[in-house]
Amino acid sequence: MAGKFTQHVFNLGFSSGRAIHKLLLDARSSSAHWPSPSEVYCIGNPNISSIQLSSIQSVFTYVVSFLSQLPNRYRIWWWNLLQSDPLHVLVETLLIVACIVLVVLQRRADWRFSQERKKGAPTDKDIEHLLKDWKENGRKPLVSRKEGTITARSGWGESKCLEAGSGLVVEKIEGSRLFLDLQLSKEKNNCKLPQSVLNFATLDYIATSSSPILRKTALDALKHYGCGSCGPRGFYGTIDAHLEAEEAVSKFLGTEGAILYSDGASASTSTLAAFAKRGDMLIVDEGVNEALLTGINLSRANVRYFRHNDVKDLRRILEKVKQQDISLKRNATDQRRFLVVEGMYRNWGTLAPLKEIVALKEEFHYRLIVDDSHGIGTLGKSGRGSLEHAGLKPMIHCEILTFSLENALGSVGGMTVGSEEVVDHQRLSGAGYCFSASAPPFLSKVCVESVKRLQGTLDEHESKSADETELTGSALLSRLRESISHLYSTLTNSSHPYALKLRNRLSVTSDPISPLLYLRLADEEATGRTRSEQTFILDQIAHHCLINGNVAVVSTGGHVKKYLQLVPEPSLRLVASASHDKEDVEVLVKALGEAVESVLVHNASQME
Repeated sequence: MAGKFTQHVFNLGFSSGRAIHKLLLDARSSSAHWPSPSEVYCIGNPNISSIQLSSIQSVFTYVVSFLSQLPNRYRIWWWNLLQSDPLHVLVETLLIVACIVLVVLQRRADWRFSQERKKGAPTDKDIEHLLKDWKENGRKPLVSRKEGTITARSGWGESKCLEAGSGLVVEKIEGSRLFLDLQLSKEKNNCKLPQSVLNFATLDYIATSSSPILRKTALDALKHYGCGSCGPRGFYGTIDAHLEAEEAVSKFLGTEGAILYSDGASASTSTLAAFAKRGDMLIVDEGVNEALLTGINLSRANVRYFRHNDVKDLRRILEKVKQQDISLKRNATDQRRFLVVEGMYRNWGTLAPLKEIVALKEEFHYRLIVDDSHGIGTLGKSGRGSLEHAGLKPMIHCEILTFSLENALGSVGGMTVGSEEVVDHQRLSGAGYCFSASAPPFLSKVCVESVKRLQGTLDEHESKSADETELTGSALLSRLRESISHLYSTLTNSSHPYALKLRNRLSVTSDPISPLLYLRLADEEATGRTRSEQTFILDQIAHHCLINGNVAVVSTGGHVKKYLQLVPEPSLRLVASASHDKEDVEVLVKALGEAVESVLVHNASQME
């Protein structure tokens, strides 16, 4: 088809060129002097001879004759093409008709849009009314004020300021306390709030937010670099601070390289989507967080979920896939296959059995992707995360390790570490790296110093400028582990007067060495209540702790439920920190005991 069409085009062009060439020869032969363009257009010029005029007339006559013959020649050419290659003519005709239809429809759509836009546009009177209303009443609150009512089994009336913790504005963090901006917080709450509360809410595991060393580093870097980076990493957005952060983290974890993303969630999302594509296979723990699930959806890979932290169920799925390979005569190496887990699960506070998972990975020849956002800086002898805690190493036992810098390291962004191939591949395939503005350089400097603080390798002048009481290195990690151990043992101590009030009402579901502690309603209290009712009860407990106990904790039932494969039960989340001491833990347990007694026991007695 292509050869015939090319031949026809060549014939048409050749005949056209030959006609033009004949035209020029005839015109030149009729006159010894060829008229210039100025002479041709100067019709009234008396210097133009009759011979020149006849030459011009003959040229004009030939051009008109040639143009008049073009439609007939095109018709003959098209008819010959139709007879010799009708399929080509059909396809070409359909394309031309489609182009005409698209142009007409687009113009009609644009016209309809313009008419609807004019129809729905506010009038000048409406605009004046809206401006007047905005000036008199101001903007609406960003956080809705809802009144909750427990129904069914409980039915305990109303709480007008139940969401007292949902609109808090934190002014600063000093040690283990949150200082609230009361003026802004009161705009979003109807309750009387304390000026400062004990902080068991933020993910500040090793007290980075109140570190004098890191604060000084941030201020000095802000003066030097300014605030933003003004571009993606591949387009004028890479600054020496970013490269220093990548090098520091890579050396700290013992990998060949590291890549810095500007957002903690997009690090794991972009990393997973960069390696897994359509046709690949992902075997995923059903308890992974929202960021990983977003990456899984973007990858469009084939996904199979195994029960949360259930190694036996994981083996069952891997063996099933292997049997399918045999029955379909499918080569397992033709498909990229990954196991996807978290080192410490954000929504559960549990640790992945990495040793058993690595053993299965090697047995069935899979690659392992671990999101260790809450393990880096908290687990392991030197704070290198859940892999170190399990006696494993990145690149050797885990091909791809990704984590957020926004928790223990107190910075902004996330990183993925591994071999040079793993890192370099993402510089062109990681969407969050290629299309997002890079992280603020002054916060990347904070990341570098935070790694030094975790290692205990701060420069001598930095150590002298820091507060003498600030802990670094192994002392800092030991303090965190003491805080976790004391918090867990106190909450589960049945002889403690206030912990006793929690018995058979709240139960700890997280791992004993996890800094994320989750308390859910015990079976006796949860039975017969819907999820919304359990959430409301825990919201009341968190509210009571904030207002009456001056302790900030998080109730997760209202927000930890979207975009998850496995939704955890409503819980109270407590975060242990190196800034907490034994007195802080006692205050927390007392506040929880009084809140549980007030919400569950006192209201239940009123019902009776």
